Amino acid sequence: MSGDRASGISDGVMVAVIGCLGTVIALLWLWGGLAGAIFGRGWPGIGGGQLLEVLIRLPTRLAAPASAWPAPARSRLPGPAGCYAALALIGGSAALLLRFGRRAGVTSLLLRGQGGARWATRAELRALTRRRSSGTAGRLVLGRRGGRIVRAEERHALVAFGPPQSGKSAGLAVPALLEWNGPAVASSIKTDLLAVTLARRQTLGSAFIFDPFALSGVSSHTWSPLHRATTWDGALEVAWRLAAAGELDQRGVEGGDFWAIAAEQRLAPLLFVAARTGAGIQSLVRWVYGQGTRELHEALDRASVQTRDGAEQADVHAAYDAVRAFEAQADRTRSSIEATAQALLRAYRFARVAQSASSCQITADRLLDESATLYLIGDAKASKLLRPLFLALLSEVVDRAYERATLAGGRLELPLLLCLDEAGNVAPLPNLAEIASTAPSHNIQLVSIFHDLAQARTRYGRQAETVVNSHRARMLLPGVADLDTLRYFAGLVGEEEARDLTRTTGAGGTTRSTARRRRPLVAPEALRQLPDRQALLLYGRIAPTQLRLRMWFEDRRLRRLAGTP
Repeated sequence: MSGDRASGISDGVMVAVIGCLGTVIALLWLWGGLAGAIFGRGWPGIGGGQLLEVLIRLPTRLAAPASAWPAPARSRLPGPAGCYAALALIGGSAALLLRFGRRAGVTSLLLRGQGGARWATRAELRALTRRRSSGTAGRLVLGRRGGRIVRAEERHALVAFGPPQSGKSAGLAVPALLEWNGPAVASSIKTDLLAVTLARRQTLGSAFIFDPFALSGVSSHTWSPLHRATTWDGALEVAWRLAAAGELDQRGVEGGDFWAIAAEQRLAPLLFVAARTGAGIQSLVRWVYGQGTRELHEALDRASVQTRDGAEQADVHAAYDAVRAFEAQADRTRSSIEATAQALLRAYRFARVAQSASSCQITADRLLDESATLYLIGDAKASKLLRPLFLALLSEVVDRAYERATLAGGRLELPLLLCLDEAGNVAPLPNLAEIASTAPSHNIQLVSIFHDLAQARTRYGRQAETVVNSHRARMLLPGVADLDTLRYFAGLVGEEEARDLTRTTGAGGTTRSTARRRRPLVAPEALRQLPDRQALLLYGRIAPTQLRLRMWFEDRRLRRLAGTP
């Protein structure tokens, strides 16, 4: 803080004058030095005091700039042409630095100095607001700003936070599905996502609906975890995918990881035997619940007899050893492992859910071979019960997509959309952070939607921030009440520098004082009160901006795609 009389000069003005003078003298030193080094007889040695004298004399000697320098230095300088050529060289270099710096985003940082945070300019958003004719096909639409569509860069992942009725489905998930031309997977606890997009998706390819409880009123397609468990390696993969749901649910529980892994080891041989012998999902459930032990051993014997080569025999032996290892456990340990495994498959105790595993109409290759769509439907009540099944199916699709991308040279032939509405409830992928980071290079577009950061932490524990930060685009929708979520976004938006000017009048006259302080560019409470259909966007290293959500029912093109007048 500084104080001076009204008739005087404030400290701020003095600092600015001294700074400008120092900059001019430095440029003068550089001008003379380059002129002498490039066009004259060498760099002229001159002190700071002499440079000030040069600055005073120069305005009257512009026709012969070298004459403004003292005699010893003047002998090294060129004539007027050389001096002005050096000045042009300095100006051109500065212009090039500004131009390329602006492209790289450096200029804005330099010009801001210590000014702090600010909102994104139109120039900074230019890469995200190109018109459709400028190579934007297939890029995810985030919303509108100033009447222009804002799109993510190709395949860059998006994570959005918004409570119910905030526009996350109507403004993000539905538009993404309507405009996507490749294969897609969509999860939701509401049926409106299916109702609005089904007709459009069916015009592009097959539409598979996995809705075991028939919540949507549409016949569910079948999927069985036994489909990929006919080999020992396949059974291990399916067991791992099922157990991943239990591992997520038991994070924070002492020993939770141990029991999840133990349940995986218990499920693998049972899945393998049921798949190899055609015993079916009902037999699998009985074995998991400790019933039909004799039936299980008889099935193992049949599987051994049916082997055709050494590899199949080795698979049966591995399953047999796993069964015997479990039976050798202490009673209390077996009971705990069984309880964990039972929780993963308890949905199959419902006849409707068991019926959904009677065959396997849904496979990853059927989805990825064309512009097909897979819908995972489960309401708030059923989502926890169905979570292991949804997670196993979704993981199967994602794993197969990565395999096919690798075989194709790194990228899928048809781009895949993963639109995970209610990502924390329906199918919380355990490796979501890794997928968000690597999906773009594999031609996979990821959209993850959570209620708030608290929900993400419930599922991912300490990795929640890593999951969120792995997404290139982060959006906050209206009405979020979780304080940690609001603080997270407010912290990333940053602080701006504010100046408070105070005038005090007393007996000695009027004094002015200026104080600098930093304040949030946007406070958490302001973020909570975002207007309806508005969202805050943080995209990569671009300054923050506010968007208007593109609600599908307000957009003529989206309504046409949905078949709604």
